[in-house]
Amino acid sequence: MSNKKEGDDFENEFRVLAGNYGFWAHRMNVNKNGQPADIILCKNNIPVLVDCKDCENKVFKLSRIEDNQEYAMTKWIQLGNKCALFALKINNEIWVISFPMLMKLKQLGYKQLNYTQINEVGYTFEKWAGDFCACHSQ
Repeated sequence: MSNKKEGDDFENEFRVLAGNYGFWAHRMNVNKNGQPADIILCKNNIPVLVDCKDCENKVFKLSRIEDNQEYAMTKWIQLGNKCALFALKINNEIWVISFPMLMKLKQLGYKQLNYTQINEVGYTFEKWAGDFCACHSQ
């Protein structure tokens, strides 16, 4: 299976899973210039910008965060939105890591995150979705 097909499949899987957890979930159309994220979620008036990455070898290379994604997510947060994140598929698990955390790690010199590090700084999708309203309403 091609990387593009695996990525598309994961985006659709994530969108459906989020919908099952009560989120309005919309997959953004790909255009010739790419798009700044893959999915927009919303629940209880809290929007979430999500980029999905299907990871091989239990590693997420921070170089996979594209410049347009970094710009868009930074702007998203600057405009008052609280939540931008990356959803990582590792084997059959889905992990979420906040964009600000990834930028902090990048500034600290990290080039990639292994599975243990992802466990330390991320959340399983189920944990994140289950705690979503408590964590994001202030």
